[in-house]
Amino acid sequence: MTAGENGSPGRPPSVDEVMAQLAALDVRSEELEVVSEELRVQQEQVTTLLGRHEAEVRWRSQLAAVVPLGLALTDGNGKLLEVNPALAAAVGVGLSRLRGKPLSVFLSPEDVLAFRNALRSLSRPAAAERRLEVALRPRSGPQRRSELFGFTETPGPPASAARVQWVLAPRDDGAQGQGPAAVRDDVPHDAEAWEATDVVGLAASFAQLSALPVEEPDRQRLLGRMATLVHSAVAGADWVSITLGSPLEPQRLGSDSTQAQDLDGRQLHAQEGPCWDAYRTGRAVTSADVRTDDRWPRLRALAADAEVRAVLAVPVREGGESTGVINVYSSRPEAFGTANRRIGELAAAAVAGVLQNVAEREALSSLAGNLEQALTSRAVIDQAKGVLMARLGVDADEAFARLVALSNRLNVKVRDLAQLVVEGDTDLVIAAGD
Repeated sequence: MTAGENGSPGRPPSVDEVMAQLAALDVRSEELEVVSEELRVQQEQVTTLLGRHEAEVRWRSQLAAVVPLGLALTDGNGKLLEVNPALAAAVGVGLSRLRGKPLSVFLSPEDVLAFRNALRSLSRPAAAERRLEVALRPRSGPQRRSELFGFTETPGPPASAARVQWVLAPRDDGAQGQGPAAVRDDVPHDAEAWEATDVVGLAASFAQLSALPVEEPDRQRLLGRMATLVHSAVAGADWVSITLGSPLEPQRLGSDSTQAQDLDGRQLHAQEGPCWDAYRTGRAVTSADVRTDDRWPRLRALAADAEVRAVLAVPVREGGESTGVINVYSSRPEAFGTANRRIGELAAAAVAGVLQNVAEREALSSLAGNLEQALTSRAVIDQAKGVLMARLGVDADEAFARLVALSNRLNVKVRDLAQLVVEGDTDLVIAAGD
């Protein structure tokens, strides 16, 4: 049984009533189409962001796995939250069993107090890095003297909310732990400790890179800070610059010195050099001395009086494509060997991860803005419907139908027409629709 307009049963609807119901369905369909389009755009952005997040998680896991030093993330109480394979091997405990345990249980009792003091300091805002010499106490085997570096990622309080990154570097002298831990303010840079210090610098720089404020509005300043951290990671480096985009038309440039800027400019003027080859080939390029390197004759002539001698250029890659280059410069010829190159490649991976974080933060901000715009648009459309209902004496469905019809005719979005109505241009909109 069907009901007519008056709700009485038994009478089939008239043609006019059926047409009115079909018109109402058309209006509802148009409304749903407007909302669906907004939701489709937001869904695409959410899917893209999820993909970026998964890629970042994979990047962090891969980088932590290849760094040959122990990396750990603890809360302000010292409880292990994340651990890499190197640390698990150093303490002789499986990865899955380490999470949730206090890091202090793997230290000599004499070193626990210094560790807790360092942890307490790193859990506070504006904390500086802390470096300790401790005796690592694995589940089996002898104790071993190690360097323990701590960096604040997220301060407390409370302590459970703080996040502190730790880098554990066993010392090469093989000494077993004797006596309490000593807080150190320096890292050895002698020739015998050169390679170990290289790796420590990489791990420390990685920890600090991951703690950089990706919401930093000054992108130039962020690139400069990254250049400084890469400088500390690669032994033999005197100056560092980072080029984003093609060397011919860079999108952004960041450096830690005028010397780096100088050789960047000479390469741009010559339109050749290590930076250009690294970007083009997607592989690291080294030069023992740019003053005598025959691969780039124009640069060789321009660099005759430059302070830079040796160069290590490492591409920054994303999705298999070069997106920039890290240029590491030295005043000494033949400063960069195989070990430096490998460390430079790992540092480039860390920089790529930070830049991806920055892009994700910007995309999230854009998504939030689009969602807010979608909600605002809906409210504006409802306001415009109310204005047209009052001016034309029609119901809500007819008012929206008029907006949709005019939108199709003029190829203008419904929300833009609605905005005109709300802002006082109702007569112009009505006239355009007649």
